[in-house]
This record gives sequence, structure tokens and C-alpha cells, in this order.
Amino acid sequence: MTDTDIADTTDRIEAIIEQLESGDVSLERATELKEEGDELLAELEAELDLGDGEVREQ
Repeated sequence: MTDTDIADTTDRIEAIIEQLESGDVSLERATELKEEGDELLAELEAELDLGDGEVREQ
């Protein structure tokens, strides 16, 4: 995942949060958005897993 991919994923998660907080979505749509957000968060966590906290150049 590149820096751009990470930024795009973060932007999408923020958009999902805004939609859910607005309350303007159906329960079914809210469930779909939550599932999408959970998947995106899992991808980010896997990508950003710092292990022992050491920063390495790739």
C-alpha cells in the first residue's frame, strides 16, 4: 500500500464516519457502511503494523 493508497483509505473512512454521524442513512445502508469501514480499518492496521516500533526505509 502506497502513501497515496493510505491517504485514500483514510479519506474513505472519514467519509463513512460523516455519513453515519449524519443519521441520514437507512439501517441497512449504515450496516453496509460499518462493514466497509471495518474492512478498511483492518487493511490500514495491517499495513501500519509497527512491530517493535522501529521505523525503516523501504
